[in-house]
Amino acid sequence: MRQQKTKPKLFTVLVLLIAGLAALGHIGATLAFTGPSTPIKTSLQPQLNKYFLGPLDQGWSLFAPGPYSQDEYFTMRACLSSAEVCAKGSSGGAEFTEWRDVTAEEMKSRAGNMFANRETKQSKSIHGRLWSAASDLSSSARKQIGNPYVLGTPVFGVDLNSAEARKKYSSSELSNLRAYKRMEDTAVGFASLYAIEQWGGASMVEIKLRREPIVPFAQRHDEKATTKTRETYIGWRDTKKFDESTVSVWS
Repeated sequence: MRQQKTKPKLFTVLVLLIAGLAALGHIGATLAFTGPSTPIKTSLQPQLNKYFLGPLDQGWSLFAPGPYSQDEYFTMRACLSSAEVCAKGSSGGAEFTEWRDVTAEEMKSRAGNMFANRETKQSKSIHGRLWSAASDLSSSARKQIGNPYVLGTPVFGVDLNSAEARKKYSSSELSNLRAYKRMEDTAVGFASLYAIEQWGGASMVEIKLRREPIVPFAQRHDEKATTKTRETYIGWRDTKKFDESTVSVWS
């Protein structure tokens, strides 16, 4: 007796279609997130970050607790006077703090803690991403980030989302500048919150990223082996403003 073929039910077809579209969407988003920087990727970056990073932003605390070595340091200082006074410098009466090694302070709190949480390595996470973004800049742009951009002056002297910026830079260079600016804003925001915690607030912050490479494995027994410290300097920036709820959570 011949077996009669049955047509798939409409519900089954819809489920398979939705699952297929979701899989294709995920694969496309993965390729965009992990692929090279392009103008299209730059425009989609906020949505890609929300999709892949999420609120927890994979800190690897579960699978590889504390994987970072202590060769990357986020350091900063602040100007505690008003913005107008800070812009005049020390000669104008501006009050500056000492340089603070934020990473070293975080590492003290996680010493001996195998399951250190994300709170104890925020500066390291920011350091790695900002360093990479700065490394992608052209040599002239890297020199520019060491300049002060304060009192509302945009970094690189132009709004990177403006028509003027599109005329001034090529699409690839503008993509790198925007990627860097996003990470710089994160670093300045972090430094601003740190200034609120330590000094009650500040009008400007200055940041220096430091890398101290470890001795190469082949020279591990050489007592005279040395490494060269590298730094990425980011000039004075206006501090970021936060609402009371954000400040209260940080404090």
